[in-house]
Amino acid sequence: MARDNFYSKIVIGVKVTLPIVALGLLSSLFLLSGAPDPDAALPYAEVDIDQIIREQRVSQPRFAGVLGDGREIVLVAEAVLADANQTDRIRAQSIEGRMDLSTTDFLTIEAALGDFDMAGQIATLSNGVILRSSLGYRIDSETLLMALDVVNIWSPTPVHVTGPGLDVTADTMELSGPDGETILRFNGSVRVLYQPQS
Repeated sequence: MARDNFYSKIVIGVKVTLPIVALGLLSSLFLLSGAPDPDAALPYAEVDIDQIIREQRVSQPRFAGVLGDGREIVLVAEAVLADANQTDRIRAQSIEGRMDLSTTDFLTIEAALGDFDMAGQIATLSNGVILRSSLGYRIDSETLLMALDVVNIWSPTPVHVTGPGLDVTADTMELSGPDGETILRFNGSVRVLYQPQS
């Protein structure tokens, strides 16, 4: 009996003590935490609200499709702006993409700027364009035009191609893919440096 009485006293003591301890801890959080420091507050993003309202901007848009011959293309931009005067044109920034050349080979695409003519199905990539092939070749050009409905890429500006054992410069270039094949043509003043692989 005495044991049951002792147990009851402990339970009553715990019921009283625990809430008091919890109240003390909670009050110390508010009393000891000083005034908030406005400099330590989370920073707000600096955005121009008027510009966002004025421009039709989309962040991280993704364009994916199947070309006329069945090969796939995917382009992703950091942001795109619709032209209010031309509804079928889109300006894009920081573009990355991939285009299939065959069932096994592909190109990756990088460009700082892009102008997409959706009606004409042509993208003009500019401001330092880099193409990399799955075979290890790299094509650098200032401007590239790319069809969005077939495999057809051409450069009206000089290009520089590097890869395993090969270094090519040319005034212009065209890469096309008729009938499931991919053909690369260089035009104008072409310089080829070939180093046989050992």
